[in-house]
Amino acid sequence: MKKISVQVQSVLYHNEKKDLMKAIENINNALRIYSRENEEIECWINYGDASKNPIFSDKDIRDIEKKCPFIKEIKYTFFEENTGTAKGHNRLGEKSQSDYIMVMNPDVLVTPRFFIEMLSPFSDEMVGLTEARQTPIEHPKEYDVKTFETSWSTTACVIFPTHIFELVKGFDEKSFFMYCDDVDFSWRIRLAGYKLIYRPGAVVFHAKRLSASGAWQPTEAEKYYSAEAALMMAYKWSHNERLEKLVYDFKHSKEEIFVKAVTEFKRKQKAKELPEQLDKEHRISTFVGGEYSKHRFVM
Repeated sequence: MKKISVQVQSVLYHNEKKDLMKAIENINNALRIYSRENEEIECWINYGDASKNPIFSDKDIRDIEKKCPFIKEIKYTFFEENTGTAKGHNRLGEKSQSDYIMVMNPDVLVTPRFFIEMLSPFSDEMVGLTEARQTPIEHPKEYDVKTFETSWSTTACVIFPTHIFELVKGFDEKSFFMYCDDVDFSWRIRLAGYKLIYRPGAVVFHAKRLSASGAWQPTEAEKYYSAEAALMMAYKWSHNERLEKLVYDFKHSKEEIFVKAVTEFKRKQKAKELPEQLDKEHRISTFVGGEYSKHRFVM
């Protein structure tokens, strides 16, 4: 059987060693299960550290490799800057020699049959990406219950062929620092004619900060970058009416963060630093209220 290769990559930012170790051990176990039931698989982990100080030493990496025999190698790069997710993943994915790239948040834990579930749809050459199901909070966006196609995929945990990453030229790091880089990436894959497949059987645990009511508790930085990304998405994907409403609402907001976001957007617009507009016929992009697809349930 043909050996396949997967590069697993995460952008680190002040994560705890013990939590990262759990993630690595679970990847190692999922590789063990895959190798037992399928063709050979070669896998390495590529970490990019955007923290202020390095999380791992060379000794730490070598010690982890000894404990995880199904992982070929752990590559660790200290970025010496806070790259954000899009730029960080582009650096990690650049010139990858693997058949597939797996992008995951560092706080994600995969289950034993993860690789079996995630890799099987690629027997269809028009599948451009597969997405795992997150627990304890499943993402509410809609998917087709027969074909499992979805309109966009959250890159908390996804796998895609390396040639797809190269085809769409990776993530748009100039437009997105922290949010919506995955929505934009997904839509550009679909714009190229490929499908996004949601895999309910590929369960992963993803740690989330929730309030007692179950609501997301964003930091001030998360609020800002979320607002900035919303403006960029509306502009790049040619939804002028939505953009005008966002600009008006943010400009007249009582929260300084939203005013700051629209001021920066206007600066980029004046300096002609905004991206090329896509999908002017709205064949791919979907804006539903404040979301980027219909949702199956309300959070």
